[in-house]
Amino acid sequence: MASQINTDSWLSEINVTPFVDVLLVLLVIFMVTAPIMTRSVGVNLPKEKVNKASSKEQIDPKKTLIIGLTRKGQVIYEKKQFQIKQFFNRFGDLVKNRKITKVYIQADKTVTYENLLQLMVFLKNKGHENIGLVFEEI
Repeated sequence: MASQINTDSWLSEINVTPFVDVLLVLLVIFMVTAPIMTRSVGVNLPKEKVNKASSKEQIDPKKTLIIGLTRKGQVIYEKKQFQIKQFFNRFGDLVKNRKITKVYIQADKTVTYENLLQLMVFLKNKGHENIGLVFEEI
């Protein structure tokens, strides 16, 4: 005769405590590493609320450098067009005797990321940390 097993006394629940512990550890790891993984693009953003009326910033032409970047990779500076390498070679002469505090880049919306990055890295290497990208408001 077969013996009967009493299944009423078995505990058939899954112990979720180890699972919750692992999830909490992963959450802490994610919270610690997330700020480290985000990288700045080298733009110093203002830390104040901007109203529509006060969003127009006064630009001092002696301290501000405005550079255009075309979709063909040409740099426009003071209404003159340069090839990007030519602009890099002549940059020192073009901005001689100017104390530049801000640089604004007006890039065409179809410009390649590579050309924009190349220009921004060049400007940063020349000591210009405050770089902004200009766009049109809708």
